[in-house]
Amino acid sequence: MKPERDNCLVELLDRLLNKGVILSADLIITVAGVPLIGINLRAALASMETMLDYGLMEAWDRDVRNWYSTQSCDALMDEGEKLLFKSFGYIWQDHELSKAWVPGVWHISNKRLFLWRRDSGKIIFELKVDDVWALTLEEEAHFSTEGKRIRLMHSLGEALVYIAQHREFCTALEAAALRNLSDSIFLKMKPSEG
Repeated sequence: MKPERDNCLVELLDRLLNKGVILSADLIITVAGVPLIGINLRAALASMETMLDYGLMEAWDRDVRNWYSTQSCDALMDEGEKLLFKSFGYIWQDHELSKAWVPGVWHISNKRLFLWRRDSGKIIFELKVDDVWALTLEEEAHFSTEGKRIRLMHSLGEALVYIAQHREFCTALEAAALRNLSDSIFLKMKPSEG
């Protein structure tokens, strides 16, 4: 018997993570008909986005965000660089095999903006402030809450940013770039060709 599709396992895993599954088990250990130990197990298996959509793991998510925002990366700052904004947020990464919001701590300094991951100690996105061409705010449903995502157009392409403090992010980027930022968008002309 041949499978109908070659990527059946990938589809099963994708559906499992998107929809989730709850496992429940009751186990009673008895000796000579006398119950000695009772075990009640409940487990939820799903992606973090699905868990948060259903209201699971919210306290953990809040604690992780608070922990991330208190971590310091002063060693990553260059001499003469001044930190203007720092907050937990996400960037959308779209690779061939995976598409996901990647968490980290956004930093905006007078010279650059970057997303830093505390667990790896690495900067996963970095951009000079002068390379930003345009910024727009778009409505986004993210982890069961309505919010705004930021589309950041820059010299290398564009990036999607999700951060709860989107206005503060935009204001800090304006201060770093020393440009006027309207309520929802700022534009910088692309460098002329030739």
